Parts: sequence; structure tokens; C-alpha cells
Amino acid sequence: MSSLKGPPSPAASSDLPRAEHGRIRTIFATLAPQLVRWYRSPLPWRIAIGVLAAAAGVVWRLLIAGESGGHTYVTFYLPVLVASFTGGAVSGALTLVISAAVAQLWLARIEGLEDALAFATFLTTNSLIVVVGEAFQRTLTHVDNLETRHAMERLAAQNARLVEQFGNVALAAPGVVFSFRLDTGGFSSCPYLAENVRNVFGVAPEEICDNAAPMLRRIDGADNERMRASFARSAAQMTLLREQFRYDHPSKGTIWLETQAQPVRQADGSTIWHGYAQDVTERRREEAARLAAERALEQRIVELERVNERLARFAYVASHDLQEPLRKIVAFSQMLDAAVSSSDQKDISYASEVMRGSALRARELVEDLLVYSRVVEAPLKVQRRDLRVEIQSALTDLSELIEESGADVSLDAPCVEFEADPPQFARLMHNLVSNAIKFRRPGETPRIAIHANVEDSLLRLSVSDDGVGFEAKYASAIFEPFKRLHSKAEYPGTGIGLAICKTIADRHGWTLAARSQPLQGATFELTMRLPS
Repeated sequence: MSSLKGPPSPAASSDLPRAEHGRIRTIFATLAPQLVRWYRSPLPWRIAIGVLAAAAGVVWRLLIAGESGGHTYVTFYLPVLVASFTGGAVSGALTLVISAAVAQLWLARIEGLEDALAFATFLTTNSLIVVVGEAFQRTLTHVDNLETRHAMERLAAQNARLVEQFGNVALAAPGVVFSFRLDTGGFSSCPYLAENVRNVFGVAPEEICDNAAPMLRRIDGADNERMRASFARSAAQMTLLREQFRYDHPSKGTIWLETQAQPVRQADGSTIWHGYAQDVTERRREEAARLAAERALEQRIVELERVNERLARFAYVASHDLQEPLRKIVAFSQMLDAAVSSSDQKDISYASEVMRGSALRARELVEDLLVYSRVVEAPLKVQRRDLRVEIQSALTDLSELIEESGADVSLDAPCVEFEADPPQFARLMHNLVSNAIKFRRPGETPRIAIHANVEDSLLRLSVSDDGVGFEAKYASAIFEPFKRLHSKAEYPGTGIGLAICKTIADRHGWTLAARSQPLQGATFELTMRLPS
């Protein structure tokens, strides 16, 4: 059974013209820009379009009618039309002139009124075609210009919005977004700067946008050459620039800035860095404080290890030295019991005397042990003090001992600041001077010279005497706790004074050394670094 098809519905019928119109608009939108480009092409190209169109008309005329056929001008209308609507009046007029000349000189000369009217009609009609073609091209060009202008306006508006948004983001950032240009002659400028350059660099954007020298001059001299080398290396290798440098801010003083920028080579050989700079002064301070704390902790750990080692050795030696007076007390207490039982006054007096001496000796050891432990364990309270003033203060404390011994003490020290824990420095000077007085040669007045001088930021302080001295091989051993080179009968004491001096020096980071020869006196030299 055959199917019957009815007429199309009105809706379907109305869709057809719209579809046709849509296709036409698509074709026009595709061809229009190309036609405009041809119209705007250089004059030689438009002349070539006219010549080619005329040649096509001649070839077409020969193909369909021969040299003597009728319809002389029919084949030239389309070439003139195409040339006019493609290349404008120049192309159309040239096609018309060439076509007319060929027709009259070669194909069909004017021989009567009819031929003249046909030729006049050809010229008139095609002249109108040329005028219409030129008007069409001008209309297309105007429309294209409007489209281009509108597109540029939309693009400019979009760029303005992006610049505004970027500026708001850059202004909210803690640092400054910038573009820095360096040409081949070394001249620098800043094509773009965020507004907060005023806060970071302390200058207005307009001051350095054309010439960055006012900003570059504020880079610290110690960092200037390094920054120049970094920029040169980044420009040569096209690598990321990342540096920290000191900057003389107009209102903040010297600050630390960190910059990071990516270089881009320009066509003229110059280089533009697009990047970001921020104030890192506070961060560097925090890092410096953290590093100082870490160094102090490491130093404290080393010090504690050294203290533990000394305390272990000290405890061993101290226990050994304490046993001697305690053994005597125990032994002579038994002798005292026996003497009391037998009423032997001589033994009673002797035992009592020995026990008393041993008790005093034990008490002296315990007191020195307490002093040593305080020196080892007490936290240092370092202060800046005047060296000469501190030495004179220590000598004043020892004035009674100096007067009793008749010692001649001379002081040759500059008024220079040094860093020390004042009580511990006073203890060190007390021990060195009293040690020099104690170990004097029998029957002679002790002469003690205290001298200090500064060399290459190092302070050297020496205490020299003309006493009994010691052999050079004991120059290190004398600083060990309870180390004695002489008998207690000759020179009483516990042998801990120099160990305390050595501990104080080590805790301050100083160097304490001794040199001597028997009967030629001794010199103790303290070396310390002066504060910057």
C-alpha cells in the first residue's frame, strides 16, 4: 500500500526561509572578512585582480563565440562584477577599460549606430557595477572597522577589569609586584609597580617608573655588587632571580628585602624581570634568634657534658682527698680514747691537735668543693664591663692580703669593655693574684705584674710573678682539681684554686694557659675575644 503525503505544515514552511537566511548569513560572515582583506591589499594586488578578471572575460568570450561571434560584451559583465566587488573601483575600472579596449581593437569594432549603442550600454552598465562594487567594499570596510573597534573596546574594558583586579590583589599582598627592565646599556626602569611600593621601598611609583636609579642607590653597599652579579647571571642564563639584600628605607632605616623574579628577553635585547619583593626583616630577626637559641643550646649541651666529666673526675679526686683527714680523725680519736683512759696528757694534747687540724682540713676541702660546684653549675650572667675597673675592684678585695705580704702589685691595663660574669671574673682574678702571692720565694717580697693589651679584637690579660715557678711539663696538670706540686707544709691549700680559674675561663669561652720555669716565676695568660 502506497503512503499518502500531505502538504507541509505552516510551521515547517516558515522554517525553510529562516534556514536559507541562516546559511546565507554564514556564507557572508565567512566571505566578508576575506573581501575586506582583498580591498585593503596593496595597489599592485588590486591591479592584478583587474587584469586577471579582464583576461578571464576575453578567454570566456573566445571559448563561447569565437573571434567573430555575436554577443560581443556579454562575457565581460561578470568579470567586471567580480573585480569590482573584490578589489573595489581600481580593479573593476581596470577590468572595464581592458575589456572595452580588447572588444574594440580585436573582437568587434563599432561599425554602426547599433554597435555604438551596445558599446555605450556596456560602458554605462559596467560603470554602475564599478560604483556599486566600490560602495559595497566601503560598506564592508566600515562594518569591519566597527567590529574591530568594538572588539578592541571590549578587549580594553576586559584588560582594564583584569588590571584593576590584579591591582587589588597586588595591593592586598604584603609585598610589591613589579616589572624591572634592564637594557643592554645598563639603564634600568620599572614599567609596572603595584601601589604598595610606597610601603615596601619607600618611594612613589612615578619616581622610579622611568628611571630606577633612585631605588637602586638605596641598596646597601655591602650587597650592591652581589645583586649586580645576580641580575647579570639571571639575564645571561634566563634563570629565576632570588636574592635577599639590605635596603636603606627612607622611614624604616635599614631593612632586609627578599625578591623573586622571572626574566623575559625582549626583542631589542633588553631583559624584563616580572616578580615580587617583600620585607623579610622580622623573619630574619626570628631566624637569627632561633639560630642563636640553637647555638646557645648546643653550647649549653657541650658545657654540661664537660661539667659532668669534670664533676665525675672531681668527685673521684675529692672523695680520695677527703678520706685522708677523715682517716686521721678516726685513728686519732681511738688514740685519744686510750690517752684519756690512761690520763696521758701528752697524748691527749697531740691527738686533739691532729684531729683539730684534720677537721679544719676537711672543712677547707668542703668549702672549696662548694665554691667549685657553684662555679660549675651557676648560670652565667654575662655583662659588659670595663676591664681596668674590674681588675682594680678585685685588687681592692685582696688589699688586706697584699698589705700583709708586702706584695708589689702593678697594673697596666687599658679601659676597654669586655663581656664576663662579674662575680666569676672577680673570683678568677682573686685566685690568680693570691696564688702568685702564696708561691713566692722564701724571704723575698713578691712582685706581681698584671698586664693587658688588645690585638686584632683579642684581649690578652696576663698575671706574672717572680715566685718559685714550676717545671714546664706541669703547665696543663696544674689546672686539674686538687693537683699539687708542693707539699702542704711548704704551701698550704687544697689545690683547687687554679681548677676554678680554668673552669671559669672555659665557661666564658676564654683560653687560660700557664708558662713557667723553676725559680723564675710563672705567667698565667687569659685570652678572650672582645665584643663587636
